[in-house]
Amino acid sequence: MGYINLRGEKKEIESGLSQDLFIPEYNIVIKDTILGDGVTIWSNVNIYGAKIGENTKIGAFVEIRKGVEIGKNVKIEPLVFIPEGVKIGNCVFLGPNVVFTNDVYPRSCTERGDLVKEYKITPTIVKDGASIGSQSVIMCGITIGENALIGLGSTLMNDVPANTIVYGEKAKVRRFSDESNPSC
Repeated sequence: MGYINLRGEKKEIESGLSQDLFIPEYNIVIKDTILGDGVTIWSNVNIYGAKIGENTKIGAFVEIRKGVEIGKNVKIEPLVFIPEGVKIGNCVFLGPNVVFTNDVYPRSCTERGDLVKEYKITPTIVKDGASIGSQSVIMCGITIGENALIGLGSTLMNDVPANTIVYGEKAKVRRFSDESNPSC
């Protein structure tokens, strides 16, 4: 047996097994998801078919979609959106309102006006120790390197090397950091 924290209260779970939880008083919906021990979840959270590592903290109004993998000791602040195709390493920080994308050419309808039912998911990887500042938008198909620091409000369109600091609209490398992240 393991446990997760729901708004500060411990709830026992079967460790390593897929969970289905519906907690209406906190608007929490978790379907077919593996939760590591000590995961903390706040209110208004939807998680569908993901794998969440131990001691990860998930803020309010977060949505995590099918197939997403999140490492241990990750902090996910409120209003973050993580769609299919995203893999997040250990000790990553996602600031409020961070948005990931997963389709290079998203469309609602075909040229004939029919609803698009299938789309091509383009994977995105965030490596261990990276931090992504509030209100950043992450284009799909990129890799954010170990210990990279993304400044708030950045729009990432390209890979970010390890140990770099990037920020701004169409963020670019501004300098290399001289610190490495302590191990988790």
